[in-house]
Amino acid sequence: MLEELLRPETININLESEDKDEVFEEMTELFVASCPGLDRSEVLDSLFEREKKMSTGIIQGIAIPHAITAKIKKPICAVGISKEGIDYEALDGKPVHIIFMFLFPADDAALHLNILKRLALMFDVPDFYKSLMDKNSCAQVVQAIVQAEQSL
Repeated sequence: MLEELLRPETININLESEDKDEVFEEMTELFVASCPGLDRSEVLDSLFEREKKMSTGIIQGIAIPHAITAKIKKPICAVGISKEGIDYEALDGKPVHIIFMFLFPADDAALHLNILKRLALMFDVPDFYKSLMDKNSCAQVVQAIVQAEQSL
């Protein structure tokens, strides 16, 4: 399922952002560059609106920001890794190092929930977090995610 959403052009293993606002901007650029029909401002507004409800920094060191938009027909995913960590206002108060950002179409809530559930299960796979942090290329990140998903 996640394998179908992953594309090297929407993965950044060297995030430069220092806080949540910056990382939303930086990762939104990955979406806009790979999906020319997306409006940068609309994507950011959707992400920030969802984030107002509750921080998506929900698992130690990991954030899963997501939003719904009518501008896409199928979900898209961006992955970002920060070796230094990002001040994300996470629920545990600790920096975030791995970010899975999703945009979901407005008409498929079941798929939206299924993808988020599947990702949460993957973080229960031993050493998955460490594995992602150790990767040196986008292709290696994709491979690690695919392997973790297949182990479920």
